[in-house]
Amino acid sequence: MRIATKEEIRQVDKKAIEEYGMEEIVLMENAGRKVAQAVEDFFDDIGNRSVFIAAGTGNNGGDALVAARYLLNYSARVKVFLVGNIDHMTKSASSNYNILKYMHADLYHIGTEYDWDKVRLSLGLADAVIDGICGTGIDLPLRFDQQKMVACINNAHKPVVAIDIPSGLDADTGSVYEGQAVKAACTVTMGIPKVGLLLYPGAYYVGKLIIDSIGIPLALLNDKAIQQRMIDRCLVKKFIPVRSMEVHKANCGRVLVLAGSIGYTGAAALCAQAALRLGAGLVTLAAAKSLYPIFAEKLTEVIVMPLPEEEKGILGMQAAEVLLPREESYDTILMGPGLGRSEKTMEFVRNFAVAVKKPLVLDADAIFAFAGHAEELKNCAFIPILTPHLGEMASLLQIKVKELKNDLWKYARNAAAKYNCIFILKSEKTIVACPDGNIFLTTVGNPGMATAGCGDVLAGVTAALRADRLDGKKAAVSAVFLHGTAGDIAAGKGMAGLTAGDILDSIQSARKYVDGK
Repeated sequence: MRIATKEEIRQVDKKAIEEYGMEEIVLMENAGRKVAQAVEDFFDDIGNRSVFIAAGTGNNGGDALVAARYLLNYSARVKVFLVGNIDHMTKSASSNYNILKYMHADLYHIGTEYDWDKVRLSLGLADAVIDGICGTGIDLPLRFDQQKMVACINNAHKPVVAIDIPSGLDADTGSVYEGQAVKAACTVTMGIPKVGLLLYPGAYYVGKLIIDSIGIPLALLNDKAIQQRMIDRCLVKKFIPVRSMEVHKANCGRVLVLAGSIGYTGAAALCAQAALRLGAGLVTLAAAKSLYPIFAEKLTEVIVMPLPEEEKGILGMQAAEVLLPREESYDTILMGPGLGRSEKTMEFVRNFAVAVKKPLVLDADAIFAFAGHAEELKNCAFIPILTPHLGEMASLLQIKVKELKNDLWKYARNAAAKYNCIFILKSEKTIVACPDGNIFLTTVGNPGMATAGCGDVLAGVTAALRADRLDGKKAAVSAVFLHGTAGDIAAGKGMAGLTAGDILDSIQSARKYVDGK
């Protein structure tokens, strides 16, 4: 399923009306009916229940007015409070407003403080609330009257159905102006999800998300011009190849891992083992020779290659001299987990990355090596996959984490295009950003995965998929889903105390789930 920005959904609506001949008022009718059904679902019997409706003067408010009509027909007790100037009401909304007048519905215009007293009293007596104050096209901050209605609704602590998007939420970024957004129990979004519904902090305000096409043609909702998409099992199953009966270890993916330093041998072990668990045929861990005894004892199935070191546990350009002549022995190279941040190591990472002629996965310290040198990523032989968390991404882009979070998708999309990279950007909802402008959002994973080593497992899974004949985009998207699914499987025993090792142990089950076995 695709995910729309404000402008993209505006174009979808425009095409539905202008090219397909759909009437705006028909789309409004379908939306309002679905909202009324969502309210009805709160109760065993909607009859005689009290529903408070806050309606703006735009089409979002028009949807709310349609919902009011349906609820009245269901015998609910409905009070509609109009937020804004009625003279500015859209044509379709005005038509539905007039119908409610003919039905002698309780319609209130807010103009005085006495009217606000009626708002608070009605909310106190309501069983449910519909938020139709403003939709995806609104620019933050809200007007004073809109802000006041949002505050009144939230203070009432009643179950709220938000129409399309909770009022006060930015549809593109998920940002909330000074915390002023409706906290919904349920959001009925029209057509396809909006970006801001799925990003935090916005996702916190959405509640249960219901998606309804409202009759918009599927071809418009699946338009490739919409450059955001959800990662789900169906998509990933198309990407991952079925293993032939004739394979052998050398053609199931050969991964070279450059990782580990003194005190950080666990990161190297986790990513190497993750590559094996996902299905790589051969995994070689190349590390500073002083660490060899640790890895030789720790890892049974992984080949361990000792490398010359500049200082104890620190790799430098001598390691490149050993590795470059052997690059044909590997299909993908993973660098970074626990590798260390000495100047010699950082120089080695940058020089080796542009010298080697194999696909790269860069994680952790290998990403840090390019902070201030991001332009050099364009010199890699293949489009590299980078797997940063927010701090590493901010460092790479030379900005603050707060600035990055304010418009996460824009920064990720622009950086992917500018540096010709694929980013797996790890956050509350991990995204994959590609150089062609496409962004993919995960649908799996849980808070228990916020634990040390989890990212190392993801890096290993990504490298294994890249080595197994998948292009960079497919490998990154599939890795995010498999990793998140493994985390959800592991969380079946409880999220508190979940470890990276638990996720590692669940990788095979996650792949089995994707394969449908």
